[in-house]
Amino acid sequence: MTIKTFRILVMMTAVAAMLALISVAGRYNPATIKKAGVLMFPALSDKVNEVTKIHVRSQGGVLTVMREAKGWVLDDKNGYPVRDDRVRTAVIGLSELALSEPKTKLSERYASLHVEDVDTDKSKSVELILRNKDDDDLANVIIGRRKFSYTDLAEGGLYVRKPGDAQSWLAIGEFGARTDPLYWLQTRILEVPSDDVARMVTVQPDGTRLVISKASPDTPFFTVEDLPDGAKLRSPDAPDQLGMAMDGLDLVDVAPVSRINFSGDSLAQAQAKTFDGLVIDMDLALLDGKTWTRFVASTEAQAAAEVLRKAEDINARLSNWAYQLKDYQIRNLRMKLKALLKPEGDEGDGDDYEDEFMGLENFGNSPQ
Repeated sequence: MTIKTFRILVMMTAVAAMLALISVAGRYNPATIKKAGVLMFPALSDKVNEVTKIHVRSQGGVLTVMREAKGWVLDDKNGYPVRDDRVRTAVIGLSELALSEPKTKLSERYASLHVEDVDTDKSKSVELILRNKDDDDLANVIIGRRKFSYTDLAEGGLYVRKPGDAQSWLAIGEFGARTDPLYWLQTRILEVPSDDVARMVTVQPDGTRLVISKASPDTPFFTVEDLPDGAKLRSPDAPDQLGMAMDGLDLVDVAPVSRINFSGDSLAQAQAKTFDGLVIDMDLALLDGKTWTRFVASTEAQAAAEVLRKAEDINARLSNWAYQLKDYQIRNLRMKLKALLKPEGDEGDGDDYEDEFMGLENFGNSPQ
């Protein structure tokens, strides 16, 4: 490259930079540009402990998370506990949200960023309001879509706008909120590893029972008790599906137990016993096409004090609630012996077990 060519390139670069500045200046005034890099709600960091309500609304629904003496709960689910990390993301996340780059001020372009008013037709935005005990607004923001960058994380962010303010922004920070209750709720109910389970029982509404057990934690597979003569398991480990039924139960909905009728001809039951003497009894009731489950924990006579405390903790957390579980979890807790057996005359290797098992009735709670 000659010196003359180099000088021409430098001049062209300078001109391009000037044109870019002129373009930006034409879109945003200097005061707006100056805001970039500052907190969206600078006063909020000193008031995060004053937040007692998180109000979220979108066209998909409205919900309120409230701070009570026992912790944060979802008001729309009768005070069921919510995840602390979701609260931190909403409150602390908003207090640390930094404005990165001014975007459009034209309302007709808001939809492309999902920062239109929530009440706008076909709106995809979410509005988050933080309030104190006197119901005063501490912060109010419209949350738009995320901007992703696969090459430079610093270029990613979230589009936001203050209600009533025409200016929208690209902001940086770990922040978000949704109107889906499952986003907020503590969805894990129980977790009893299969290695701890000594015995599982299912009882159908007609009284038919399936019982599986292990002699010790080292026993390779669960054994079906009272297996009929001539009946053959699909595979030696087929009963383990039921043995793993308690290894992570998750809710898809929750309601006060007093609102669910746990009686009648549709009631099924299940029971889990552990090697250390913990006993968990479950009633499963069908109501309006949905299966609800309630839990009661107890201990066998020889159980240690630690196991007794575990049962007390389970009852303290779960006894006031009825739960809809995921469908595959309901299938496990209502498993019939037929699901574990080879069809009569079948001498195959049991590879079709999953298809047969998953073909059982749908309990109406969730596909998975």
